[in-house]
Amino acid sequence: MIKYSLLLVLLFVAECVFSFSCCVPKQWSGSSNSYDSEGNQIQKNYFYDSTKLLVRIDTIYLNGSFNQTTYSSYANLTTTGSEWVMNNLDNTCYQTGPDYWNGQCFGDIYGLPFQYSSPGKNVFSNPTNGITVVTDSYCRPTQITNKLANIQYNFFNLKSGVYQSAFVMPSVCK
Repeated sequence: MIKYSLLLVLLFVAECVFSFSCCVPKQWSGSSNSYDSEGNQIQKNYFYDSTKLLVRIDTIYLNGSFNQTTYSSYANLTTTGSEWVMNNLDNTCYQTGPDYWNGQCFGDIYGLPFQYSSPGKNVFSNPTNGITVVTDSYCRPTQITNKLANIQYNFFNLKSGVYQSAFVMPSVCK
């Protein structure tokens, strides 16, 4: 009986370990660095608020050739949202349409299987699509790699929480 109970406990622990998943905090902000295929350094600033279904992403080429801010808003979870793209170099803005809300979760049930944990980080990877995500202990991304596209984003200045002023669009976008 003890052996049977021990076996059940071990199977339960193995299932918990191998099916680990996590979602980013309800609100977070941070930045990432990457390089395009021509070697230009790109910085992105992220502002994410799942309580109000808002996302803002700044994409800035550090050589000054490109600088845009994308504001995405989702009225609810059953329809696509609205999206405005601000060109910060010439002060123009146009409306486009984003996909459905993305809850930013990682793990087997989200198509990015859990690989392993070590102190302060979790690793999720899908060899089929070449995507690997490393998160901190709060499930905020610290590195995203797309091997098929030869892109790697290294994140820094990660913070739980976000200032609502980050989602205020310039008047030219309204």
